[in-house]
Amino acid sequence: MRNAQSGVNAAVLVAIIAGLIILYIIFLPEAERESILENKSISKNGGKGTSVDDEDILLREFPGRLDDVEGVVDKAIPNVFLFETTNAKEIEKINPLVVRNGWFDKKDRTVSFGIDDTENTDNVILSFNAGKYDGILTIKLNNEVIYENDVESEIVSPIKLSKSLLEDSNTLEFSVSSVGFRFWKTNEYNLENIKIIGDITDKSKQESRNVFILTATELFNIEKADLRFVPYCKSEAKVGVLDVFVNSREVFSAVPVCEDAYRQPIPLGILDEGENKIVFRTNKGSYSIEQIKVEFVEKEVRTKVYFFEANESVISKIKSGDKDAVLTIEFADGEKDKRADLNINDRLSTIDTEKKSFTKKLNDGNDPDFIQEGNNFVEIRPRTMLDIVEIRVELKDR
Repeated sequence: MRNAQSGVNAAVLVAIIAGLIILYIIFLPEAERESILENKSISKNGGKGTSVDDEDILLREFPGRLDDVEGVVDKAIPNVFLFETTNAKEIEKINPLVVRNGWFDKKDRTVSFGIDDTENTDNVILSFNAGKYDGILTIKLNNEVIYENDVESEIVSPIKLSKSLLEDSNTLEFSVSSVGFRFWKTNEYNLENIKIIGDITDKSKQESRNVFILTATELFNIEKADLRFVPYCKSEAKVGVLDVFVNSREVFSAVPVCEDAYRQPIPLGILDEGENKIVFRTNKGSYSIEQIKVEFVEKEVRTKVYFFEANESVISKIKSGDKDAVLTIEFADGEKDKRADLNINDRLSTIDTEKKSFTKKLNDGNDPDFIQEGNNFVEIRPRTMLDIVEIRVELKDR
């Protein structure tokens, strides 16, 4: 009884497995179902409706997009001349004034003057003539005594104003000493031709700004960028630091060796599509900066190399005249011009077509070794952007 029950269970299991196999075959693609049921190999579509055995497909790849690389033109920058100029200039002219001090009459004077750029103003002096002088003249700059003396002649030596006391806005106070017990006397000064003079350095020409342009394609294709220039100067001891900025990013800052050529790398991340600003600046002395150029190294052209093997049987079929080895390249676009260099086993040719596919027979009567036994390769170097759906090398009946 137990043996009979085991036999029934086995039969049910076999029936279930058989049912699953049938369902699997039903839901297979038609080509694979026919292959299983009729014992055929799955065909590869090597042409319109032409079935090709697996062994006749030597190469089949799906490259996708290949980009061409346009040349990036180096950017020449005009010569730059940086220099500073220092000239003595009249900062302020003050109207004549009178100061006096007596028992019954006392008069002090306060005047104001401004300095536009204290940092670049040096050797500031106060000069005046004394039409009348009697007593000790005291002068204060911003509440600090800078002169206290008994003037003995009409011509007074210039008084140097300490730079540490000077501000953007300044005051001068003039006063004269007391007469003491001499109540009948008055000390008095008549000051004329009052001027404040200083050496003002113009640093506006110590900076130069230039612009170079990069297109989007150029920017995309740059692998490396360098700034080249040659600084000319009289002596390193007479010049200050030379700073160079590209798009506000410092790429050079040093006292260069005069007449030496410099090559400084530019980080690619600071370059922009469109305008790019380059600034040369110094804080001292004069520079003539020449032979300025932004040089670029382009990205390597993106190529694709595909390898396939032709065994003795394949070569025999070709040499016997039964088969041709055919290269087929299928493109996504059937309208745009498609151009590329083609290298097959070091035999060079070109692709120049608007069609959706390109074919080339690889076995040539004039070059019987075009395709050879063993390893072979196909290299595509684009000259325009290519969208390649498929590349095949296959054997076809003649």
